[in-house]
Amino acid sequence: MRIDNVRAVLAGYRKTDPDMERSFALVRVEADDGTVGWGEASTNWGHSYPTVFRAVVDDVCSRHLVGRDPRAIRDRVADLRVALDGYLGWEGLSSQTIGAVEMALWDLLGKHLGAPVYRLLGGDAYPIPLYGTGTTMFDQTPQWHARYFDQCLALGFKGVKVRLGRTVAEDAEVVETVRDHIGPDRLMGVDSYWFHDPDTAIELVRRIAPYGIHFFEEPVPQYQIEGLERLQRNSPVRVAVGERVYSPRMYAELARRDAARVFEPDAALAGGILACLEIADIAARSSVEVITHVGGPTAVGLAANLHWSTAARVRLCEYDIDPHQPMITDIGHNPGLALTDLAGGVITAPSGPGLGVDVDEEALARHPYREGDTYVELFPEHESGRTAVVS
Repeated sequence: MRIDNVRAVLAGYRKTDPDMERSFALVRVEADDGTVGWGEASTNWGHSYPTVFRAVVDDVCSRHLVGRDPRAIRDRVADLRVALDGYLGWEGLSSQTIGAVEMALWDLLGKHLGAPVYRLLGGDAYPIPLYGTGTTMFDQTPQWHARYFDQCLALGFKGVKVRLGRTVAEDAEVVETVRDHIGPDRLMGVDSYWFHDPDTAIELVRRIAPYGIHFFEEPVPQYQIEGLERLQRNSPVRVAVGERVYSPRMYAELARRDAARVFEPDAALAGGILACLEIADIAARSSVEVITHVGGPTAVGLAANLHWSTAARVRLCEYDIDPHQPMITDIGHNPGLALTDLAGGVITAPSGPGLGVDVDEEALARHPYREGDTYVELFPEHESGRTAVVS
């Protein structure tokens, strides 16, 4: 068995809440027997640089993969690290791309052996509890944000995550309103998407801690480790990181310095399925909770995260509750993955061979990539790590 073809496949659709183009970056790996494996790279909520991803896959990765055995996954990952890490860098886009290819190789191997990936990893499927992630519609009222969670709560989701990014006082009001709406027993996390410096993050977390906050995600940029350390030392709520932590090495450093106490690995971000299992081991040794990060990918990225989460026995997983999810519902027959399938508020890894995901290439082509604004353009302050307004 040899790899016959490797190419990037880009997709997208127009998103609402907020109104923007949402782009996706997939990789398609075909073996010489005609078997096709799929993988996905993410920058959260799809991919912000899909054409850059395409150039790396088509111009660099393909020539290091074609003609080689796709079943030797660790060898293929090592080949790509030699090709990419030295000069493109060993975090960010390199990790995303390698993770996408690795997913596709697991998909191929599972199809070749007739087994789901979680079985190949030594796992057994079980229902994973979910929390629903909120939206960045910051102009909407606190009541609007509270009601945004009604559908997922009616389905039995264990909890929710509130998006922060206003003044400290306004964010505290939203948190209070959501807590009153969902009741005292539901889990609630918050996510400020790099909006703060450590001082304003400390001010905010002390205001909202009485509302029973499970974690405070991305309060400051993850590369500012000293700031994260200071925040965690002074925070009554556990700091969570993962959306922009790209490797087991980075997670190990955060654990060593006690800079975060919740890890949120994502196979589409952090180097793939094996990397996420390594991160889960690092967390276990440091008594750090693992919550799977699933930032609104296609069915491919969602399934990949469910497979490693199953093998790692993760007890909580993120889910994008935006009701319009064509990359889950419209690109193939994938029962059990759409929001309306999740009665009981749990999700189970697909049981079919490989990732267990059906990708209808004609249906996928009906959602072409179109250039448009990303979150960086819509919410530039959320990438800055600068002081939020305190009032």
